[in-house]
Amino acid sequence: MKLSLLPVLLGLVMPSVIHAQVSTDNPRIVVDDVDLKGAVQLRLPVTDGEDIRFSHLSTKAGLSQTRVAQIVQDDEGFLWFGTQFGLDRYDGYNFKVFVHDPTRENSLSCAFVRSLFKDHDGTLWVGCDNDVDRFDKMSETFTHYHIAREGSESLPVTVWGISQDQSGALWLSTGGGLYRLDPTTGRMTHYGHDPMNSSSLSSNDVKSTGEDSGHRFWVADADYLEEFDRGQGKVLLRVPLTGLTELGQRNAMSNLSFYEDHLGVFWIIYTTGGHGSGLAVFDRATNRLTRYSIYDQKSGRELSSGIMAAVEDLNKTLWLATKSDGLLQFDRERGISSVIGIILMISRASPKTG
Repeated sequence: MKLSLLPVLLGLVMPSVIHAQVSTDNPRIVVDDVDLKGAVQLRLPVTDGEDIRFSHLSTKAGLSQTRVAQIVQDDEGFLWFGTQFGLDRYDGYNFKVFVHDPTRENSLSCAFVRSLFKDHDGTLWVGCDNDVDRFDKMSETFTHYHIAREGSESLPVTVWGISQDQSGALWLSTGGGLYRLDPTTGRMTHYGHDPMNSSSLSSNDVKSTGEDSGHRFWVADADYLEEFDRGQGKVLLRVPLTGLTELGQRNAMSNLSFYEDHLGVFWIIYTTGGHGSGLAVFDRATNRLTRYSIYDQKSGRELSSGIMAAVEDLNKTLWLATKSDGLLQFDRERGISSVIGIILMISRASPKTG
């Protein structure tokens, strides 16, 4: 499928869905009085693409489990797959599977790999429940960094995403708030929602984080995109995202994340439960959001499952992994093509979301 995003490349000249105004003293957002259901949005037609062929890897080839939700390639060229039954390494011919072994302290700390990340030094990090693991490629063992939930030890802290900023600090997105990990010292710092502090995060349900090309740090939590001051530990800018869903409902989005491409376009991607295509662009100069509706050019049907991940390849082609409408290839010269069936996740390169 192909679609044209010319308005995006020309500087987002189309009308926006939301305009956020910011107070420097208080990160309260004032949203324009706009009927979001009737607001202007960009409609993007998609056509079938048939010029790419795929090879399939299955459990017969050695894959430990069929649900692969995370993919990373390391500096040696190995492909790593996060599954519900451990961490799989693929050399192009064979798999080696790393699993949790309760008799070995330095084995993987979990069976269900929640997130996977390669840092600036090429070190592989694995997000689990209550722990984030660092992989030592020489000994092929794992060092565990335990995460304790603030105020309640009974509930697990699941590491949904990992990112890294220019200082080398790792940022962990969890259901128990935002954690900063110093990989040198192992020190963990927690940032969460405080109902008595309007500059705190909007929610402890942190879905993703990342530093953009201008070194501004962003946090996606619940129904907001927030710029976070890492030095002072407070929110500088709060952008409500509820208007991106067709129904404008709170908590209607899941798998909320963002991706900045090589042109500086700041994509927001999310799944919607069948209401909306799950794609928007945030203009950081004007604090404006533009929503996109992706539809099948033949049938007119909107691709409404939402988008799970985005990444650019070495040729600067943007790939969008939808929840149930296939893999979308966006070539800025030729448009967008739908090239394959259901995709759960594609590897996310810098920048730097997690």
